[in-house]
Amino acid sequence: MTKHTRVNVKKVNKSVTGFEEGVGRCMTEKQKTIFLVIDEWWKRFGYGPSVDDVMRLTGDRGRGNVVRTMKALCDLGICKRVPRRARSIRPVYIKFRNIE
Repeated sequence: MTKHTRVNVKKVNKSVTGFEEGVGRCMTEKQKTIFLVIDEWWKRFGYGPSVDDVMRLTGDRGRGNVVRTMKALCDLGICKRVPRRARSIRPVYIKFRNIE
């Protein structure tokens, strides 16, 4: 197994919210980067990014790596998603009535 390094959120992004600051302590650097992409995408467009969008913005070349990291964010409780729905990943602090 690879050793996960902790990320100091204040060094990564000076304009983080309290939520991001709290969860940043338990994420790897790659998870933090993908979470920020998802968060900014929601703020800008109002829906979640596709796996290809995340790949393009982070510079990753493998879909599997991005999917695995997005699943890890959901397992940590930082993001939520609806199974078998495209672009359904979202930060957990965004509330919807019909999304579990």
